[in-house]
Amino acid sequence: MKRAFLPSVLALLVAGSAGLSAQTIEWWQKDLDSALVAAAEKPAKVALLYCWKDNHGACADMFSGTLSDPKVAAALAGHVCVAAKDDAAGKPTLQKYGIESVPTVLLLDPKGAVVDVVTGYVPVAEFLAELERIGKGKDTIGALREQAAAAPGDLALQMRLVRKLRSSGDMKGSVAVIAAIVAKDPKFAAEPAAEAKLLEICDQTFRVDVPPQDVDLKALRTFLNAQKNKRILFLGYDRIAGAEYRRQNLKAAAEAAGKAWKNVPPDQVLTYGQNLAGKAYENHEALAKIDKGLLKEALDVSKKALDEVEKRHKASPDGPYLASALYVHAAVQIVNNLRKEAFATMDRAISLNPKDENLKKAKDRWLDGSK
Repeated sequence: MKRAFLPSVLALLVAGSAGLSAQTIEWWQKDLDSALVAAAEKPAKVALLYCWKDNHGACADMFSGTLSDPKVAAALAGHVCVAAKDDAAGKPTLQKYGIESVPTVLLLDPKGAVVDVVTGYVPVAEFLAELERIGKGKDTIGALREQAAAAPGDLALQMRLVRKLRSSGDMKGSVAVIAAIVAKDPKFAAEPAAEAKLLEICDQTFRVDVPPQDVDLKALRTFLNAQKNKRILFLGYDRIAGAEYRRQNLKAAAEAAGKAWKNVPPDQVLTYGQNLAGKAYENHEALAKIDKGLLKEALDVSKKALDEVEKRHKASPDGPYLASALYVHAAVQIVNNLRKEAFATMDRAISLNPKDENLKKAKDRWLDGSK
């Protein structure tokens, strides 16, 4: 499924001075180091690093929707905003900050240290709220460090810090906090301790020096077999699904993903559902050979994810994002041979985002009989 993608540029700079007059974001043509120097002279004294890659739906939605919104441009008028693409030129920057998934937004101080992080696609209203929170210094990495140090027995707070450190690329810092959590609750009675132990096992299982085919999932499966917490089961089986998918074992990947979906937390229905739907479309021919029922299951998953997007759109209209979600659902309808329904879904998507030529091309391709 090809999507619209960003121009190949090195970076962004917000146009204009602080205030509501800033309506668009202009491209900064220099490197990250020079952007950090420039950030020191800006009112916010913060650089925004946007990490993305080509042909990635969420990245396209984040850019064409959230980062192209005038209200967001106005809110960023006091920042320098730098974009790092996942290619040969941008890879060193992504590796420096340990970025493993996109889109990811890092807020950096003029020395390049991470102030906070925002991961995945975030609608305009939520992104503005995140910028406001970070501007106030609430629940930033630094603030969480201070709170965690003052309350070492609050394991839920410690895990919040772990998640924030990991999403910002500070794996080393997170490992120390994880070890402290496990030491305080070695039987994993509380959910934070169980999550910490899960991360510890995953770190040992998915080492960078172990090829996908050689990964041993026994310890992870044993741990999950003893778990009853739905969130932990979701997180664990998602990791197993990813591991099986990387070694092209689609049957085992689908089985693990199904177990993860049965335990999916409400706040992950949208993201995980769209991920499963996208994987089903990309691998529909192979999945049909394994079990056609998997494609029918993907249709139900996709519908539930779309329902969540519809709720967001109703609360905070975001045409391009809803159009993208409709596209994913239409694709799953197509591979389930629901052509009439798929074309109706695509017509709605095109009406919401008529400038997206990829939507029209996909519909034309399907009209020709292709999937």
